[in-house]
Amino acid sequence: MKQLLALDFGGTFVKHALIDNEGNLSERGEIPAPLSSVSDFVQVIKDLYEKNRDKADGIAVSMPGVIDSDTGYLFSAGAYTQTMGKQNLFDLLKDIDVPVAVENDGKAAVLAEAWKGSLQGVKDAAAVIIGSGLGGGIIMDGKLRKGAHFASGEISGLLVEPGKYEFTNFAATRAAMSALLSAVAVAKGMSPAQFEVSGFMTDEKPDPNLPIYSGKDVFSWIDEGDPVTVGVYQEWIKALVMVIYNLKMTLDPEKIVIGGGVSRNPRLIKDIQAEYDKSDPLMAAFGMPPVIIETCQFTADANLLGAVYNWILHHEN
Repeated sequence: MKQLLALDFGGTFVKHALIDNEGNLSERGEIPAPLSSVSDFVQVIKDLYEKNRDKADGIAVSMPGVIDSDTGYLFSAGAYTQTMGKQNLFDLLKDIDVPVAVENDGKAAVLAEAWKGSLQGVKDAAAVIIGSGLGGGIIMDGKLRKGAHFASGEISGLLVEPGKYEFTNFAATRAAMSALLSAVAVAKGMSPAQFEVSGFMTDEKPDPNLPIYSGKDVFSWIDEGDPVTVGVYQEWIKALVMVIYNLKMTLDPEKIVIGGGVSRNPRLIKDIQAEYDKSDPLMAAFGMPPVIIETCQFTADANLLGAVYNWILHHEN
């Protein structure tokens, strides 16, 4: 049985684990995201591989961006675009002596669910992965849809308001986890730099004398009924549901699954469903059946598992 070193490069952290080709995880960990340079990015992979050289038969990478998973070319790289955009990951890692595979994080997540999770046996489906950005993946006729330019499912870039062609009008700036935390910070008169996920969206440095807040803190404030946080959260849910609704109308999937670390909070899927149910009259007007909205089975581990399945598809099949 093969065992792979799986890495999921997020905007804040890099998650890593050893995963065998049956999907069993072990020795998981997390380190800060290497956003500053190509060499830092590559060194993270090399260092983790050296630590696991005697255990890893390959390296499976998940990361944001528009990626040709066959050649390893990164057309863009999400939070890593300024350093890793237009790079070829396979070339950068050519001195590593095991096979390497890379796939977009949203596509990795939907692959994981199709392989071992809640989308097994589902022919048409989509995944929405809520993290520092907003990842997406699409399954059509039982296969991963990559698109003509490897950009299928890039739902971060969906526009929210008509006629406003600006980065601030992307769905990711309204419906990603970073968007929620940043909006809560501003509404409460706090610096976004003090929030764990949204810090990369501001040039400010966190004040070392003040606490760093996480998504768990924000959801605690929501559960406690803090009116400012609840108000921001309700608008965030609306933005997220707009993305889900548009995926339903565009793709007509059987299921849409919600992933990312925040999806482990049991109230999230309930609040999404309650808001989505308001669109029932519109669906009825089109004669469309409802879509099933579920949490990804693997939540925060989906990208890691999908990276491994992508490795298997490229190097074993």
